[in-house]
Amino acid sequence: MSEQPDAGGNARESIKTMTHDPVTKLLLANSQLTPVQLETLLANWLSSEVDTKKAYGRLFRPTGKHPSRGAFNRTLIQAQNNVIRSIYTVLLLAYVGLYDSASLQPFIELSDTIQSYIQNTRQANENERLVLEELNARLLDGISALAKRKSFKNQA
Repeated sequence: MSEQPDAGGNARESIKTMTHDPVTKLLLANSQLTPVQLETLLANWLSSEVDTKKAYGRLFRPTGKHPSRGAFNRTLIQAQNNVIRSIYTVLLLAYVGLYDSASLQPFIELSDTIQSYIQNTRQANENERLVLEELNARLLDGISALAKRKSFKNQA
């Protein structure tokens, strides 16, 4: 039990770092999740990663007061349902022909780029930070451009 405060402090700092990242902010602003729901999903995931009791996951949330277990679980369920609905929406659009695999390819490539960015950011020293800031700017531009483009098949 004495490890819980240290794990909680580290988890809170990790979540705060993730949620303050400019790429995360852009993606979150255009997603089906609220900031609190994202924090809750991350807190739940991190609590399982550090092998702590599920009940302590609520203590990993970095903003505001620690929610009650019931409030944390309700927010977690809402977040999970929003993620599931988003996945079903993409599958539905593909099934009815509004989205095809060619339309999804740029999103998959962007997802790979984001993963590379995350890995490089974690391993970067100060000199590499400038390069990563440039990559970050290009990534933000790419996400914005992809979100604005006409992703649906032309129905002409």
